[in-house]
Amino acid sequence: MEKKILWTISFALIFILWIKAGPFKSDDLDIERDDTSDLSALEQDADGATSDEKNYFKSHPIKDKNPDFSAITDVKERKKAFFHYLTPFVNEKNNLILRDRERLNTILSSNKKLSTKNKQWISTLRKDHKLKKLDNYTKDDIKALLNRLDIIPVSLVLAQAANESAWGTSRFATKGNNYFGQWCFRKGCGLVPESRDSDADHEVRKFNDARESVFAYIDNLNSNAAYKKLRAARLKLRQEKEDITGLYLVHGLEHYSERGQAYIEEIEGLINYNKLWRFNRYQPKPEIQ
Repeated sequence: MEKKILWTISFALIFILWIKAGPFKSDDLDIERDDTSDLSALEQDADGATSDEKNYFKSHPIKDKNPDFSAITDVKERKKAFFHYLTPFVNEKNNLILRDRERLNTILSSNKKLSTKNKQWISTLRKDHKLKKLDNYTKDDIKALLNRLDIIPVSLVLAQAANESAWGTSRFATKGNNYFGQWCFRKGCGLVPESRDSDADHEVRKFNDARESVFAYIDNLNSNAAYKKLRAARLKLRQEKEDITGLYLVHGLEHYSERGQAYIEEIEGLINYNKLWRFNRYQPKPEIQ
C-alpha cells in the first residue's frame, strides 16, 4: 500500500515538472517553436521569389544597369558607388516589410474575428517564412510571424554584400547578380563554383538583377532556421524599444560562413571601418507585445 502511495506521489511530481518544462511553457524569446525549416545551416538555399515578390518586380521594373564596379579604380569612389547602388533596394524591401508589419499589428490590436481575407494573407506569409499553416491563428501565432517578418538593417546588408561580392566585382555578382553567395540546388539554377567539390551539386544562384538578390538575402535571414539567433536578438531589441543595428545582429551569423566567428568579426569590422550605421534609416516603432 505504501509503495502504491509513493508511486502515485512520484508520478504526480513528474507530471507537474513536465507541465512546467514541457510543451506548455511559453517564452517570448523562443517564439519560433513551430519552425519547420529543415535546411542545414550552411546551405543558405533560396527557393526563389515569393508570388508577391514576383508580382512586385514585374510592376516595379528596374531601368538602370548595374554599375561596373571593377572599372572604378579609386577605392573611395567604388565604395561610394556600391553603397549608393544597393542601399535603395534594402530600404525598398524593408519598407514593404514594415507595411506588412503594420497590418499585422492592426490585426493584433483588434478584438474582431479574423476575416477570411486576413486569414489567407497570414497563411501565405507564414508559408513564405517557413512557418506551419494552421486552421486557426492565435495572437501568439501572429507574433511568431512578426518575429520573422522584420527589417534587416542596411549596415548589415551592405557589409555582407561587400564581403561576399568583393565590392560588386566577383564573378557571381557580375554574371549572376548574386551579392550574398546564396546557393541553389537545381541543375542550371545558377553558376557552378570553380572550387566546388566533385561530389557537390550546389550552384551559386543567378538573379535577374541586384534587387532580387537583396530581397532573397533578407528573406533568407528572416526564414532560415540557421539564423534563429539573429531573429531572437532582433526581437529583444523590439521588445526593449531599441534601434535595430547591424552590430547587434551580426552575432547571429555564425552559420552564414564556415569561418564562423572569424567571419562575424570581419563583417563587424566592415561596419565599423566604413561607418555603415549611418545608412540605417528605418528604426523600430512602439508595437503590441
